[in-house]
Amino acid sequence: MKILVTGGAGFIGSNFLDFIINNKMCSEIVVIDNLITGTKDNIKHLMNNISFIEADFSEVTTAIFLKENQFDAIFHFAALPRIQPSYVRITEHHNANVTKVLHLIENLIIASCFDTKFIYSSSSAIYGNSNSFPTKEDAVLCPLSPYAFQKLEVENYLILLSEYYKDLKWTALRYFNPYGPRSFNKKNKDSAYSSVIGIFLNRKKKNQILQITGDGEQRRDFIHVNDVASANWLSFINYKSNQHYNVGTGVTHSVNEIARMISDKFEYTVERKGEAQITHADNSKIINDLNWNCKKELMLGGVE
Repeated sequence: MKILVTGGAGFIGSNFLDFIINNKMCSEIVVIDNLITGTKDNIKHLMNNISFIEADFSEVTTAIFLKENQFDAIFHFAALPRIQPSYVRITEHHNANVTKVLHLIENLIIASCFDTKFIYSSSSAIYGNSNSFPTKEDAVLCPLSPYAFQKLEVENYLILLSEYYKDLKWTALRYFNPYGPRSFNKKNKDSAYSSVIGIFLNRKKKNQILQITGDGEQRRDFIHVNDVASANWLSFINYKSNQHYNVGTGVTHSVNEIARMISDKFEYTVERKGEAQITHADNSKIINDLNWNCKKELMLGGVE
């Protein structure tokens, strides 16, 4: 099999590469990353197993490139993934998270690469402040931030385009709150996700006080990045036509609980706007459709 991974030097992308290479799941892997949010340090141990292109994926994935390579799947992790910056650098985030993704999808269509499965990294942020818990895929979608709106916009395009181009194949994975190795990059504030778990552990390592936004009672469904990686792979090999899937554990923890697990030194700061009070996945669909399973207990060792 031959696959393309965009954003492969980032948090989730690099862990996905570890997962498929360690399990010898794929014979040929092409990785594209512009290293804006990722870093070569994340994939330097994999260079003998991948073909790495340092570039913006939108500049590489032309119709000619896609037609020549005939990928079995494209795993799209590339994004500017943080909520707060999406309020400030609005156009930049829209271009990265919508326009460039549509450019890739458009070139798939132009090249008639309808055997290529497009596995899209979406987000639970599209649910906003849901009133249904655990939240199912058919819940009302009400994004609270530009980032969440952008993720939903691409999902809507995929639905619309696949109604017109009947052979277009895609899966949208709505990640809840990924954490794990490489989630926190202290050199890059735009680094993918910057999970609160990674941030707290980094502050603990430096003997700093943990900073909790708001009252800390916001609850999150934290999903380990290895389980996110397996969800991506199963979306490909157990592909079901054009589906959305929640990728979460179905278990929630408050930010206060997480802080107390890590340190007894913490303080409260100003609440951040645009973030849901609760994220809580109903994961029954991905379990039933794709035979996926996940670790429900938190694994705090080796998270950074």
